Amino acid sequence: MTVQPLIVHIVHGLGAGGTEMTCLRLAKHWQSRFRQHVVALQPGSRLLERAFDEIENCSLTIAPENYRGGFARWWWLRSLFNANSPDAVLMHVFGVPHMIAASAARSSRIKSIAVKAGNPPPKYGLSRHKWAGITLASRLLGCPIASCSAAVDQDLRNLGAGMPNHSRPLHNGIDVISIADEAERARAQRKARPAVVGMVARLDTIKDHKTLIEAFSLAHRKHEDCELWIIGEGELRNTLEEQARKLGIADCTKLLGNRSDIPALLGQMDVYAFSTTPAEGFGIALIEAMAAGVAIVATDVPACREVLADGTAGLLVPPGNAQALGEGICELLRNRVRREALAAAANIHVRREYGIEKCAARWESLLFRNSKCLTSAVAPCVS
Repeated sequence: MTVQPLIVHIVHGLGAGGTEMTCLRLAKHWQSRFRQHVVALQPGSRLLERAFDEIENCSLTIAPENYRGGFARWWWLRSLFNANSPDAVLMHVFGVPHMIAASAARSSRIKSIAVKAGNPPPKYGLSRHKWAGITLASRLLGCPIASCSAAVDQDLRNLGAGMPNHSRPLHNGIDVISIADEAERARAQRKARPAVVGMVARLDTIKDHKTLIEAFSLAHRKHEDCELWIIGEGELRNTLEEQARKLGIADCTKLLGNRSDIPALLGQMDVYAFSTTPAEGFGIALIEAMAAGVAIVATDVPACREVLADGTAGLLVPPGNAQALGEGICELLRNRVRREALAAAANIHVRREYGIEKCAARWESLLFRNSKCLTSAVAPCVS
């Protein structure tokens, strides 16, 4: 009997962030192809613990509290790698944690490792030099960097530290059909109600909810029968609630917090407004909205431009421009034909480029590019 290859996933924790959800989707997709072991470095939030436990052929380990120091964590990971002898280690964390894990993996003679980079480096300051050092360390450890977009990959190359061999853009993926079906069921059950403009994202400074709320206040003057749904949680919640109050739209602005029914909520939206900053790496919620069949207006930053195919799959407006974003929202609210055309184009694009099947195949071609362990265990993969 052929033993399936073992992949170890390294994640920060088990919260419901985009990185953890990407890991969960891959693990679900691979459950019949590989043995898998998910390692959470932080013992805090455990929102996804049950979801990982339900995956077949997959085990879960959460790092104990006393292994938070750099060397202690390195030693703990090395012991875990030695005990399990994985064929590949996929790190869904970028920075010092992935260097510790990569070093431990190399010390355990694991041949195949790679790390996912989900955001671009800072444009200025000491943090940019830190990112250059991390990129250089990755190259010395022979740890390819799989960037979530071509824009992030290019920004990392522009650091001048040199990228590890085999580094490449590797887009995130989602279960397009499942999201589309769930969104359509919610859409079919939707009762008569105000038009809904929505955004799904954590409430922090990488996104730009402030511009979204201001833009919605402008759009609301022309379309009073509409609501704004902000889905996600974060440190800016109180600030955003206060902004909505000052603008007089608190009654029609709903901060819904973290939710587990995102596809159903997307199915009830008329417009998905993705307001973000140039620090955006990809925007998984953006491709979820595309799969759900929602017309999109988004900030024209490299990540959104790439995902929305230079504006053919959604409207693009200048960053930080509430007037332009408000006008884009108004255009889509009043023009059903335009909404449906953009939603259809987005759905075609997301099925072609961002399905979990293609994402998983690209990971396999990276992780097992020099390995013979897949020869009899699984079918060959294409990039």
